[in-house]
Amino acid sequence: MISLSKSRPGDEIHKYSQPLLRVVKTMKISARNQIPGTVKMIKKGPVSTEVVISVGGGYEMVSSITTHSAESLKLKEGSKVYAIVKASEVMIGID
Repeated sequence: MISLSKSRPGDEIHKYSQPLLRVVKTMKISARNQIPGTVKMIKKGPVSTEVVISVGGGYEMVSSITTHSAESLKLKEGSKVYAIVKASEVMIGID
């Protein structure tokens, strides 16, 4: 759920250097697979960024997101995050 309210200085979403609105979030998401973890490593590229997430038990998950998204989320090593997995298709392969 996203609630919108009038903007206050410093809380704006900017487009063309103009504040548009302030977003107050109380996010719920439909994906059931929400795995808590910690950012272990970030490989930043000009367009996409690879984020390695340590999810416990010696396991890791890797996500490729846009560099803009990584910057917007202010990701850094040690950040607490959720790996959110929404699988609408399962493929099968054989050797």
